Amino acid sequence: MNQQRRLFVQGSAAAALSGWLCLANAASPWRAGKPIQLIVPGQAGGMSDILARVFSATAGNELGERIIVDNRPGASGVIGSYLLSNAAPDGQTLLTASSDTHTIYPHFYNNPKFVPERHVPVATLAFVPFALAINRNVPVGNLSEFVALARKKTLSYSTWGIGTTGHAAMLAFMKAAGIPDMLHVPFTGSAPAIQALLAGQVDAMMGAIPLISTNRAQLKPLAVMSNQPSAALAGVPTLAQAGLGGPGDSKGFWVGLMAPPNTPTNIVDVISRETAKVMSQPDVKNRLAGMGAHSESLGPAEFSQLIVEESGRWAKIARESGVVRQSV
Repeated sequence: MNQQRRLFVQGSAAAALSGWLCLANAASPWRAGKPIQLIVPGQAGGMSDILARVFSATAGNELGERIIVDNRPGASGVIGSYLLSNAAPDGQTLLTASSDTHTIYPHFYNNPKFVPERHVPVATLAFVPFALAINRNVPVGNLSEFVALARKKTLSYSTWGIGTTGHAAMLAFMKAAGIPDMLHVPFTGSAPAIQALLAGQVDAMMGAIPLISTNRAQLKPLAVMSNQPSAALAGVPTLAQAGLGGPGDSKGFWVGLMAPPNTPTNIVDVISRETAKVMSQPDVKNRLAGMGAHSESLGPAEFSQLIVEESGRWAKIARESGVVRQSV
C-alpha cells in the first residue's frame, strides 16, 4: 500500500471511530462523575431538608454517585439560592428550591441577590399544604372566634422570615378574613418559629402541616389551607369548611429541584426522570402522606409553568396587602 493510500485509510478509520464515539456518547445517558451537592437553603429539620434527605437516600444510586445534602440557611433561603447561581452547569450541584425562594421572595425585596428565572427547573419533589395553628392559651375555640378576636385586638404570628410562604400565606388569610393587622415576628427558621408559638411568645402561625401535626398536642390547629382535609390533622376543617373562602389552595407550597443557569437539557432530563422514579415509590409516597405532604414530581416544562403561575399569584397578594419591599 503506498503512503498516500495508507494515510487515506488511517484518516477514514479515525473519522469513523470519532463518529462511533459521538454516537455512543449520545446514546449513553448522563451520569454524575463525583458526589452531587444538594444545597438546602434552610436549617436541618425543615420541610425542604426532610424532602432533600428522602430524595437523596435513593436517587444517588440511579444518578451514578451519592448525593450529599448541604444545608446553607440564612436570609430566608437567599444564601443557598445565590450559591446555585454561581455553580457550574454540569449536574453536580442542585438546589431544593421552594415557593419561598422562587415565587415569593422576588415580590418582597428590592434588588434580589439572585434571579430565580435564571435557575433551571428540574422537577418538583412534593407539595405541602399549610395549616393555621394558635397557642393553646389564646381564648378561642375555632376559626370564627379567632377571626373575631383578631379584628378586635392586634394578635401576633411567627414565621421563618420576611417574604416566606408562612408570611405570604398569613397575609392572604388576613385579607380574606378581613383582619386589618397582625404583628409579624420573623425568625431565622421554622424550628425557632414553632418554638415561639409553643412558648406563647406569639399567638399564631401559618405553618406546613407536617410541622403543625408534629406539635398538635401542644397547639390548637384551627384550619388547613387546602381544598381537602388532611389525614395528618384529622378533625381539622379546611378554611372553606370553617366558613372562610378565598385563600385555600389545593396543593400547598412546593419543594423542587433546581439546576444552575445554562444546565444542558440532557442533564436536566436525566435528573428529572430519576426524581419521578424516586418520588413515585410507594414507600416514599406513604411516608410523606403520613406527614401531610403530597409526593408529586412535575417535569421541567410543567414545573416552569407552575412557577410562572405561582409568581403571579404571590405578586398579587403582596400588592393587595400593601407589602413594603425590603432592601437587601
